[in-house]
Amino acid sequence: MFALLERLILFFVIITTVRSVLQFVFRFFRGSGTATPFSSRGTASSTPLSSTLHQDPVCGTYVAADTSLKRIVDGKVIHFCSVECRDRYAA
Repeated sequence: MFALLERLILFFVIITTVRSVLQFVFRFFRGSGTATPFSSRGTASSTPLSSTLHQDPVCGTYVAADTSLKRIVDGKVIHFCSVECRDRYAA
């Protein structure tokens, strides 16, 4: 019984080690191994995605600057997560 358990543990340790080594090798040949600020499909889009987040003043949700709905109020850009929040802010 213990021999079977020992073999299973050894099997999982070997699989985990092999997986880690393969990930390291793939990252080494791919480059730095960090994510690029482009689309997640692996191809570069025409514009990089922004990592700047702004808080919606109505519901408090954080939304990316590129995907937010914007309204200029008193010379300041306000970012909204949805049309409903934008309309509620105007009311």
